[in-house]
Amino acid sequence: MPPLDSRAFYERVAGVYDQSYAYPKGLGPRQALWLARLFAPCPVLDLGCGTGRMLGPLARAGFRPVGLDCSPSMLERAQRKTVAPLIQADARRGLPLLDASLNLIISLHATLIHFAGPGELEALLEETRRVLAPGGALVAELPHPATYPAEPVPGAWRQYQPGMLCRHAGAALEELRLEEQDGLSTLIRVIRLGDLKKLFTGWRRVEVHPGFGGGRFRPDRGEVMVVVAWV
Repeated sequence: MPPLDSRAFYERVAGVYDQSYAYPKGLGPRQALWLARLFAPCPVLDLGCGTGRMLGPLARAGFRPVGLDCSPSMLERAQRKTVAPLIQADARRGLPLLDASLNLIISLHATLIHFAGPGELEALLEETRRVLAPGGALVAELPHPATYPAEPVPGAWRQYQPGMLCRHAGAALEELRLEEQDGLSTLIRVIRLGDLKKLFTGWRRVEVHPGFGGGRFRPDRGEVMVVVAWV
């Protein structure tokens, strides 16, 4: 089976996503409190909100969240959990929001790696800059580059996470495969620390954090890198 695009991929896994692939339930509240220490209460777009795991914690932390996702099936499950507004849209085709209309956009759980087509991620970041008001910020959670396993045999499948395999699929690309879903796969973009400078050219300020628990980011080890970029 060839790799699916991100919408088709999440349409297929929506029914088992929360049980098999969502982050631990306690993480969402910790992430929301971390955000509340950095930003005043405001409307916030959860870009790639999936089944809505962050919408409740964001609201309880004082934010006014809006969820956006490309998958109708994921949003259907989000609607069961929240009264927050939800938008079904493919962000690869732009964000259906006004210029300078938000002070905060978040994109957690590695959403940005699914913008794997030529120029897709660059175009999305330009869209977020358009939608953010002056002084606004994007917070993006990405896999730490060290989490990708070494490739002793070119093109071979390697264990990525429990139940997940990956293999090299081109320049800065990996094919991610779910073992328990009949080999369902999609392409993801590998974003390394050195890529951030180019991706966020023109942004006023960029910080890289080692997660949501504090500490100093280490380029050589870690599980995630959290990018905070201000316009």
